[in-house]
Amino acid sequence: MELRQLQYFLAVAEELNFGRAAARLGIAQPPLSRQIRQLEQELGVELFRRTKRRVELTEAGIAFVEEVRQILAQVEQGVLVAQRASRGEIGRLVVGFEGSSTYDVIPMSLKVYRERFPEVDLAVYAMTTEEQIQALLEGRIGIGFVVSPINDKRLAIETILRESLILAIPENHPLATRTSVRARELESEPFITFQRDRGCGLYDQVIAVCQRANFSPRIIQEADEMQVILGFVAAGLGVTLLSASVVQFQRPGVVYRMLQPSTPKVSLALAWRRDLTSAALQAFIEVVMECAR
Repeated sequence: MELRQLQYFLAVAEELNFGRAAARLGIAQPPLSRQIRQLEQELGVELFRRTKRRVELTEAGIAFVEEVRQILAQVEQGVLVAQRASRGEIGRLVVGFEGSSTYDVIPMSLKVYRERFPEVDLAVYAMTTEEQIQALLEGRIGIGFVVSPINDKRLAIETILRESLILAIPENHPLATRTSVRARELESEPFITFQRDRGCGLYDQVIAVCQRANFSPRIIQEADEMQVILGFVAAGLGVTLLSASVVQFQRPGVVYRMLQPSTPKVSLALAWRRDLTSAALQAFIEVVMECAR
């Protein structure tokens, strides 16, 4: 039994006229009659009573009509679902993001994606870069916002933002009167940083900046959340270096100053498994790249 035969049967059942049904289907009447006879033979029942004057549904035909309507409706729905899935309009996508990051492109991208694809089940989890890499490889998340560099050939990496580091200091700090500060001037300052063992690339960037200025930072406190670090700075416990987008967080008691010379760029990137892609994932990448631009 073919889907085409069911479509032919329904047309004849609704028209109760082989000529009108053939015209509706855009085929000649003889092949339509042959297909109906073949369908009846396969089912082992008579679906129509044919006379020279009229065509009527048999009792079996009447019962079969409703079943065929449901079958064809389900097929049509299945086609629509498949097409929507191919466009990334439905499905599930699990996203990880670097919880220590200050990039506004992350919430902006999530907002735009949810607005455009409201029927995609989008789950978002704060994770360190290290945790995201492991989750990607294990298939627990589909894509992540990570701090570069990452060297794993199993992952596709797409850099979306590059920013310099900026100095965050207490508002009553002597250096707060300056518009910019040289890295060498921070040698005697107590530093507050992200936890290195949490897999955040910013820790290594801070160390590198200080070493280029010929000193090792005196780290007195580590934390795994940006807001906690800013709280320590506001309390006067020390200074910190963060990605430049942190300036959007106007924390009372904290001021931001440019660092001289300019630091190497900190990169925020998207990461996903090369062998695991989907239409929903590709649509998400496009939204993020658009928001980053």
